[in-house]
Amino acid sequence: MFTNFVPISLLVSLDLVKLYQGFFMSWDVIMYDEEEDMAMRAQAINLNEELGQVEYIFSDKTGTLTCNVMEFKKFSAGQEFYGTGEKALTRQLPNVNFHDPKMFENLKNNEKDLVRTIVHLAVCHDIIIDEKKGVYNAASPDELALVNAAKQFGYEFAGMDADDYMTIKTPKGDLKFRRLNVCEFTSTRKRMSVIVED
Repeated sequence: MFTNFVPISLLVSLDLVKLYQGFFMSWDVIMYDEEEDMAMRAQAINLNEELGQVEYIFSDKTGTLTCNVMEFKKFSAGQEFYGTGEKALTRQLPNVNFHDPKMFENLKNNEKDLVRTIVHLAVCHDIIIDEKKGVYNAASPDELALVNAAKQFGYEFAGMDADDYMTIKTPKGDLKFRRLNVCEFTSTRKRMSVIVED
């Protein structure tokens, strides 16, 4: 309806103004998060003019009174259970607090069920790698805990290429899997799974 009234050059000018507003917001010192060492990012410039219009925010109490932190402590592979539940003495990756010398012995002996379980931990996720910081970006802390645990055990997710081939670095060389489909988590299934081609 407004194409007859608003010239195209004005629309371009408005978009450029919104783009510059996004730059100013990302440079704002007050909007800088020191804990995460991260500046504010404007990912959608068409929302800029709506920022000052928010008057009420409705939220439920889920997660507001609790700290949503997941730690990898124990797991089972085949008929064996691993993880003593004690505090780990060695340096651990984020979201991992695992201690069990027996597990590392079985891993050296190439115990079949254990290796398969750890490979599954390294494959079943939709994590992306932040190339600048060299860390994983995950949608949920539990997903991050599982992939970091696999990395600590020597099976590191090294990234995914444009053809959906993911690389897992292992002590015995790289493994390649092609991700065919992701079955997202739902409240009915209570799990997230992936279909991969070995």
